[in-house]
Amino acid sequence: MNWKKIAISLLITLIIAVILFQWVYRPWNLTWGATEEEVNRPMVGDEIVEFPTFVATRAISIDASPEEIWSWIVQMGYKRAGFYSYDFLDNDGIPSADRIIDLYQNLKIGDQFPLAKKGYVLVEELEPHRYLLLVSESRAFTWAWGLYETDQHQTRLVTRIHHRMDSKIMTLMWDGFEFFMMRKCLLGIKDRAEGLSEEHKDSTTGAIP
Repeated sequence: MNWKKIAISLLITLIIAVILFQWVYRPWNLTWGATEEEVNRPMVGDEIVEFPTFVATRAISIDASPEEIWSWIVQMGYKRAGFYSYDFLDNDGIPSADRIIDLYQNLKIGDQFPLAKKGYVLVEELEPHRYLLLVSESRAFTWAWGLYETDQHQTRLVTRIHHRMDSKIMTLMWDGFEFFMMRKCLLGIKDRAEGLSEEHKDSTTGAIP
C-alpha cells in the first residue's frame, strides 16, 4: 500500500473540502433566502455585538400579513411554543405549537425569552408587527427579527444573528450546523402563518379559530 499517495489524496481532499466550506457553503448558509439589499440593510441591534465572529442574515417570503406572522414569532421559546424546528434538539422533544397560544402573546421589553433549559435572552426592543430584538445578558449575542410587507398578500420575514464566540471550535459548530435549525424555523413559521392566513380568508365570520 502506497501510504504517500494516500496521504497526498487525503490532503487534497481536505483542501478541497475547506475551500468548498469557506467559499461556497458558508456564504450560502449565512445569507440563505436573503437578497443583497436585505443582507446590507441595517436592522435593529446591529451595533450591539462588538467584533462578532458569526453574522447571518436569512429571509423568507410568506403569503400572510405581518400581523399573522407576528403571533407565531412572539410565542416562540423553549417549552413555550417551541422553535418550529427540530423539537428533539431544541425543545426537549415537545412538539412545537401549531396554533396561536394567547398566554404567550404579550411579550414586552425586558422579558426573558427562553432558548434552552438554563439559557435565555432578553427582549431589548420590540414594535408589534414590525421588529423584535433579543439580546444576551453578556451582550455577545443578538437575534433580530424584521417583518417587511411587500404587498397586501405577502411579507418578507428577515432574521439576523450576531454572535461573538471566543472558541474557534464553537464558531465552527455554528457555521456548520446552526443553519439547519434556522432554516427549519423559518419554514415552520411560513407553513403556520400561511395556514392561519388561509383559515382567515376562508372564514365566513372573519374570525381566526
